[in-house]
Amino acid sequence: MKKTIISLMACLLFVSFSNAADPSSDRCKVEFFEKLYKTKIVGVKLLEEYPDPDQFYSAIAKQVGIPKIALDAVDNQFGWKQDDENFLAVIVKGGGTSDDWGVMVTKFPTGLKTAKSKEEKMKLLKKMEMKMVVIGYDGKIFFPEKKKRKTAPNQD
Repeated sequence: MKKTIISLMACLLFVSFSNAADPSSDRCKVEFFEKLYKTKIVGVKLLEEYPDPDQFYSAIAKQVGIPKIALDAVDNQFGWKQDDENFLAVIVKGGGTSDDWGVMVTKFPTGLKTAKSKEEKMKLLKKMEMKMVVIGYDGKIFFPEKKKRKTAPNQD
């Protein structure tokens, strides 16, 4: 009887220490983002099933509307629109221990799609622009500034 009680207590102690953390507190789990954004995320595999973690976080970002938020932000801040003159490409980075999404928005001239020569494409590529948009999990949006390179003083 004494051995049974000791065994039961040992099992209870083991179970209490081996209880996994709540999946909604783990940023590597879909449940974290479902709780954060109060939405159901479907079709996203486990993080370990993706060859690159960015693919996991990008799949989640698409479902919670991060690309749309970034596109709206560059429209509001810089007047960038997807129209007859330009098309916009979005690349989402995020996840892990970060509290935000990094979104690279690139503006390309639409003529790039129909350019015939390499010279014409190169000329159009010079008009390409990129902006980084950071969208916090709390919804705050900002545009980080590039650090300017220090130039050597003129040596006359």
